[in-house]
Amino acid sequence: MKSPAAAPAVALALLATLGACERQQARTSPPASQAGKPPQAPKTQTPLDAIRPLTFKQADPAAEVSLTLSAEIGRYPALRALLYDRETAQLRAFATKADADRKADDGQYPWRQYASERQWDVAAATPRLISLRGMWLDYTGGAHPNHGAAALLWDAAANKEVKPADLFRADADMKALDKAICEAVAAAKRHREGASPPDDVFGCPKWTETTLALAPSTEAGKIGGLMVLIDPYLVGPYAEGDYELILPLSAFRPLLAPTYLDAFAGSPKSSGNPDGSLSFRM
Repeated sequence: MKSPAAAPAVALALLATLGACERQQARTSPPASQAGKPPQAPKTQTPLDAIRPLTFKQADPAAEVSLTLSAEIGRYPALRALLYDRETAQLRAFATKADADRKADDGQYPWRQYASERQWDVAAATPRLISLRGMWLDYTGGAHPNHGAAALLWDAAANKEVKPADLFRADADMKALDKAICEAVAAAKRHREGASPPDDVFGCPKWTETTLALAPSTEAGKIGGLMVLIDPYLVGPYAEGDYELILPLSAFRPLLAPTYLDAFAGSPKSSGNPDGSLSFRM
């Protein structure tokens, strides 16, 4: 039998043990707001943009499609991801359509495999603006493939794509740019064998009908002009071909938006070929 003096000591020990258990339960039990909720897996962080390849190719009996991005484009991960994802989605859609056409073909003539090709390179780059130019070629069994130019303008500071119209003031009179393009087309046609001058059938294009890229400047890190890319049929028959025209800064500087004005200076590094022939081909 325990002595009366030992009872308080036993009671104190019991209280200490109960307190320790309660503290342990508080540490291991979820808050009341989470009680009854199923346990959640720990969150994992993924990179903003997984690295995309610089090439893509897919081939089957219905179609062959391919994409090539230049190594320089690889320096801009977000831009690279946007362009790769967009282009491969279009190429896969093309291949899907080709497969449907092949299955629906009546077999009267031998099937001609469809083809689609995309190729991209950097036209000009400053710390703020990255200008890409591309070419596309689609063949769907006709007499010849169709082809044309493409362009993409990237604001590296905002990390987003911008439209060519964003380069110009909202209140700018763009007739000045249309006039400069018309004069450049006429000058190139004078140097191109077999080309006919602008007429009622093939007149001067509006700037919105062309594809615009940027031309590098004689001043490092600046844009020196506009590269105007014109597809076949726009200013002449298919046989006349494409045009690549370089407009100096003096032709459009007053039209530029203040947001991007400081990216432009100097003169174009190259005035282009006199007959407007392309400097970039597949």
